[in-house]
This record gives sequence, C-alpha cells and structure tokens, in this order.
Amino acid sequence: MIVKNVMKVCVLFMLSFGAINAQSSKKDIKEVAAKFVKGADLQNPQMLRDILESNSNQYVLIGGKFSTFSAEQYIKMVEEKKLGGKPRTMKYQHAEYLGENLAVVVLNAVSSEYDFLYQLSMARSSSGKWEIVGITTEVRKV
Repeated sequence: MIVKNVMKVCVLFMLSFGAINAQSSKKDIKEVAAKFVKGADLQNPQMLRDILESNSNQYVLIGGKFSTFSAEQYIKMVEEKKLGGKPRTMKYQHAEYLGENLAVVVLNAVSSEYDFLYQLSMARSSSGKWEIVGITTEVRKV
C-alpha cells in the first residue's frame, strides 16, 4: 500500500514537472514571437536579426496572392522603413512546444489598418537559442 502511494506521488510529481517545463518553454517561444512583432513595429532591424534564422523565409498571403521574402529582404524593408512603424496589439492563438527543439506559435497582430495572422515555426539551435525558421502570414484590412 505504501509503495503504491509513493508511486502515485512520484508519477504526479513527474507530470507536474513536465507541465512546468512546457509552460516555461511556451513563455520562451512567446517572447521570440513578441520580438518578431515588436521588431517590425519599432522598425528595429537588430531585434529581427536576433530572432530570425538567416535562411528563413516568410510567405505572405494578401488578397489571395502569395509573396515570399527571405529574412534579409524582410529586415532590409524594415530597416528602410518600407514596413512596420505602427504599433500592433498581439493576441496569441496557439503556442506549442514540439519535442525538445521545435515549436510553433500562432498569433494575431492588429494595427489600426491591418490584421496580421502569423504562424511562426521555430527551432532551438545547439546553443539553446530559439530562432524563427519559417513564417506564414495572412494580412487582412481591418
């Protein structure tokens, strides 16, 4: 009887620890997602360089048509003030930690003019840093 109770306590502890780890991971990936949005809002190219993997691409759907931008093209447009500069309100739709080194965050970032729906695919590098490796975006007028 005592052994069963000890086993139950151990299992509950392990499940609780896993939930705590998942929550802290979600916080980490949500912070990366927030930096992506704020980097454009503030037109801060360095903030974007810090979180975008250099070979990543962004696929943007506007009015049923796709456009594709490399990370460097996107950063350059922000740097040249062709994109961003308007504050947006973020609402997380989904944040999921997939295994140890993959994650996805889905969020809306809404300005006075546009509603951006982002799906951000992330990977953790060997240094432990989360980076955005792929972005799919749908843009709609508000």
